[in-house]
Amino acid sequence: MMNKSFVHFSVQIMNGKHSWYNVSMLVFDTICALSTPRQNSALAIVRLSGEKAVEILSHLIRKDVNTLVPNQAFFAKLYQKKEELNSFIDEAVVTYFKGPNSYTGFDLVEFATHGSMIVVEELLDALTLYGARRALQGEFSCQAYYNGKMDLLKAEGVNDLINANSTRAKKIASSTLNGENANIILSIKKELLEDLSKLEYFVENQYSDFDESDYPVVLNEVSVSLQSLSSKTKKLLDQTKRANREYQGIQVAIAGEPNAGKSTLLNRILGKDKAIVSPIPGTTRDVVEGEREIDGIHFHFDDTAGLRETDDLLENLGIQKSYETIKRADLVLLCSENGFSEILSDEKIKALLEKKNVILVSTKSDINQSKEGDISVSETEEDLSSLFALMLERLDVDKKEESCFLGKREEDYLFKIHEQINLSKNALEETGQIDIISDTIHVTLVLLDEMLGNSRSKTMEDIYQTLFSHFCLGK
Repeated sequence: MMNKSFVHFSVQIMNGKHSWYNVSMLVFDTICALSTPRQNSALAIVRLSGEKAVEILSHLIRKDVNTLVPNQAFFAKLYQKKEELNSFIDEAVVTYFKGPNSYTGFDLVEFATHGSMIVVEELLDALTLYGARRALQGEFSCQAYYNGKMDLLKAEGVNDLINANSTRAKKIASSTLNGENANIILSIKKELLEDLSKLEYFVENQYSDFDESDYPVVLNEVSVSLQSLSSKTKKLLDQTKRANREYQGIQVAIAGEPNAGKSTLLNRILGKDKAIVSPIPGTTRDVVEGEREIDGIHFHFDDTAGLRETDDLLENLGIQKSYETIKRADLVLLCSENGFSEILSDEKIKALLEKKNVILVSTKSDINQSKEGDISVSETEEDLSSLFALMLERLDVDKKEESCFLGKREEDYLFKIHEQINLSKNALEETGQIDIISDTIHVTLVLLDEMLGNSRSKTMEDIYQTLFSHFCLGK
């Protein structure tokens, strides 16, 4: 069992825009927080979790807490002091979850009250009066992690699901909750441990009698294993990169010559007049943004200033922003009404688009006879399904195997693990020295443990600051 001094630490939280203050966090504290959005609504859910949860509850209700049945909801009137009728807070549905069979692993009480923030604050004040502390962001999930109710991979999946902003993002986040990601990491760890045991057998017995003819056989077995694991982790890394891109949303830059119909195209994609449209070249002088979900994927669209040489200072600032937007984009819709030979002959634009995913969009096809480009769109045509289908095809997101890993942390760990496995493989091929190979495998095993949150070298403070502090309050 982890002692209290080990799990006690301070967290810096920004108050307003500039000042910071320290808040002490202790996993064994009894904590409380509003778990639904902080706004007036029909209902609000307040959570109370920790060793003192039932004791604190006993001060608020007249029901004998010794008669509580776990996992059963009951109706109760809540009082700041149950002996004083004039301290009434609200009527609520209360559910008691007995630890360790709760979300956090501690005794947990959920209050479903009316959704007035005045009621919520009075309830939270009463809970803190009897020994609870207001929770920090993600602290309930941090308790769950400490009590072994979830590993770090699942904890991240919970947060990703909460913050999903599209159908595909929700699907990707949901796939991280089934435990398959942890099983994959554990299977890699198991295989590496088997490889390590084979190698270290020779180290332990190098001065004993053993059949040296087994040596090349074992090295070959380990080599085949490392090659397989290298391919496996590379596939996982590629899937995770794609999943992160789709989860965060695809960045699309609408670029091209002035007066090429870029703003009109943005408005039609969004289904509303977001960008100003006029026949005057240079109307758009700043990036105009909009968002839309297409086939379950969240897209961020940026309408940019027309690319041309000009002496207008303000327009030049907009054009510079256009270049920066194109650099960041996952996909560029390059628009032109008169063909693409001129704009693609510009060396600066050509270099910018060289490694980009680009769709050449021939605009104003109702009045323009040019058939150049990948697709044509008209000023009046409402159906953009062909353009959307081409976008999905170019992005290669259709009918792909879902990743069970998500997030920058997991992507970074998979990258390190893949690189370290390759180091082990190269050490075997280049040196054949067991001690060198074993050392590199040891490093990989440490990374795998850290990814699951099992590393003894990481403190709870590290884990909280890198993961749980990003959660919403009350989770």
